[in-house]
Amino acid sequence: MAKKYIALAVAIVVLGGGAFLSQQWFIQTFDATTERKTHAITFAADTEGTVLNVMNALKSEDKLSFSGRDFPSLGFFVEEINGLRSTDGYYWILIINGEKSKLGASSARVQPGDVVEWRYEEGY
Repeated sequence: MAKKYIALAVAIVVLGGGAFLSQQWFIQTFDATTERKTHAITFAADTEGTVLNVMNALKSEDKLSFSGRDFPSLGFFVEEINGLRSTDGYYWILIINGEKSKLGASSARVQPGDVVEWRYEEGY
């Protein structure tokens, strides 16, 4: 019985340590009220710059995939993260340090240690 708990503890440490080392987490939960899965991507900024700069750095390290379109007057609009595309009235919403951003990824600036979260939520 004790061996099971030791194995479980080792698995938790290994899996948890990997998430913290990569500075990126993918969270998928089930919302019973809407019967839809909700998704979130969270990472810590390790440099100063825009959210898009940090995302591009993670993309170049194969830690994140995303796509979108650049609108000349609005900036870059994120349409897909890690294979999940904005569809059926759901969009990726930018949250920085726990607060919804009023700026997009190409305009919102972060400092090292800021927590960036993208939540897949029902539209505006």
